[in-house]
Amino acid sequence: SVSRIDEDRYMWMDEFTIRNLELVYSLHPQGKSLFDVVNRCQTPMGSRLLKRWINLPLKERKSIEERLNTVEVFYNHEVLSSEFEEALKSVGDLERLAAKAAVQRIQPREILALKRALEAVTPLKVKALEIEDALINRIADQLQPCELLVGSIQKQMVADPPVALHKGDVVAPGVDAELDELRSIKLHGKEFLLNIQQRESERTGIGSLKISYNNVFGYYLEVTNAHKDKVPSDWIRKQNLVNAERYITPEIKEFEEKILGAEEKIARIEARIYSELVAAITEYIQAIQLNAFLLAQLDCLLNFASISKEFNYCKPSINDSFTLSIKNGRHPVIEHQLPEGTEYVANDVETDSISQQILMITGPNMSGKSALLRQTALICILAQMGSFVPAEGAEIGIVDKIFTRVGASDSLSTGESTFMVEMNETASILNNLSQRSLILLDEIGRGTSTYDGLSIAWAIAEYLHENKKFAPRTLFATHYHELNEMAAQFERVKNFHVAVKEVNQKILFLRTLKHGGTNHSFGIHVARMAGMPQAVIKRAEEVLVELEKLRQHSHTSEDKPRIKKTSESPVQLSFFQLDDPVLLNVRAELERVDVNNLTPVEALLKLQEIKRLIGVN
Repeated sequence: SVSRIDEDRYMWMDEFTIRNLELVYSLHPQGKSLFDVVNRCQTPMGSRLLKRWINLPLKERKSIEERLNTVEVFYNHEVLSSEFEEALKSVGDLERLAAKAAVQRIQPREILALKRALEAVTPLKVKALEIEDALINRIADQLQPCELLVGSIQKQMVADPPVALHKGDVVAPGVDAELDELRSIKLHGKEFLLNIQQRESERTGIGSLKISYNNVFGYYLEVTNAHKDKVPSDWIRKQNLVNAERYITPEIKEFEEKILGAEEKIARIEARIYSELVAAITEYIQAIQLNAFLLAQLDCLLNFASISKEFNYCKPSINDSFTLSIKNGRHPVIEHQLPEGTEYVANDVETDSISQQILMITGPNMSGKSALLRQTALICILAQMGSFVPAEGAEIGIVDKIFTRVGASDSLSTGESTFMVEMNETASILNNLSQRSLILLDEIGRGTSTYDGLSIAWAIAEYLHENKKFAPRTLFATHYHELNEMAAQFERVKNFHVAVKEVNQKILFLRTLKHGGTNHSFGIHVARMAGMPQAVIKRAEEVLVELEKLRQHSHTSEDKPRIKKTSESPVQLSFFQLDDPVLLNVRAELERVDVNNLTPVEALLKLQEIKRLIGVN
């Protein structure tokens, strides 16, 4: 049946947030969603409920804590959890079976699967009632074993039915006398005829009596002329021959009808009995659906305990404050996609509505700003679903809405540019925010000119800070380093940056969140990492120097400097600088090498010699 989703019970997330956080589906063909990582459910209905829980996290503190306490019980009792998981494996997709039965499209083997699932309910109910936990006990109290239905299926169906009803032999022996007789006739027809022949021969004393069949009048008794005076009065003569006479009896005609129409009658009787059984199942649909929902809940809670143990998650603390404090939080998806042996760099995040409302996060490309924003949202979602979270500790003041503006995309089919999509998503945030909202903004304003983008980003951050109704917790990642100036003007804006380290003109991403802002983006370094041609990288470095000079220079039209063309550049874009004697020596050394006659060891030694020439250890 259709039921209304109560908005007061669930966290609100718009379509952009569900897509951007990749909760159920990944945006990339080889990517993984949160659902892919945390789904270890034993039943299909458990997996479906988990998707629902991911899209609709709770915001009632009591309900969240109840789930967390149940997960803790399973977490602390590994043997008990294993027993429940094994029992759930035999349940299968009870919800789907109930739906098939409701529309009378259920097949014989599926009815047997339904019976097995209902048989698993009783031991689960008994075990659950032994556990001291309010939610588990409530689930156990509502479970209905449907013993009468299980008994009916057990009695009326064979132990190993065919895939489909029309293949026959679905109904068990002893259910219907006529069906049993027809099956016996079908299987033992000749034996039945021989019994009639022997019985009639003994009754009449006709030793040469025999039963035969032809297409004209079916089965008949044949008596030679020598014994025709012994024929009883209840036999009906059908044909005279030269040496014999042929007779029929009501019993033989009845048997003939039965044996000739046995298969058709068997199919009809089995269909009737099967239809009655399915009708009996439909009377239990509500009970079966309730069982399916309760077992799916149990499956999800067991799943949370299982992943928490496997992935080293901790139990979060849920309260009614406006604080969000995460100690050594990790991204639940990214940490599973790292190369083996690589440890995820965990980070602390603290924000509240009173002293540290807006975290202005700067840092270079590829440093992990977006991952930090997403992991904060995912940790809140997991906690309010009732799961443990990927962190060493987490105190979460209930979040009623999560908004994200991350990534760049356009919508060509609706004629919207990347910047228009970005503005649509941001407008949705500003028009729907609340005091308990969590807002994640990544690179706002980058789809337009620098000054337009910076102005919009500043105005949005200021609006969130100065809003007279609400002070939502906000993480604002940006490349506009000018936004660091906001911390001096607005008391609840705090500057943070994702740390990097420069070693021998190379950038090492530390991926650690630290206090204070930064003025470097290292975009050219990222371009080098991506495999951009060396000539382009060198030219970009030149232009960067020129632009920095341009920014510092006065903007009068008379002496305004310009960016030099490549040909005007003092830097020669050549691998070898002709005026560098070291590189000339290397070139001469390479020209002397006969590559075709070098052994691998000699090649390595020659490479080592060249490295010494240029002063590299």
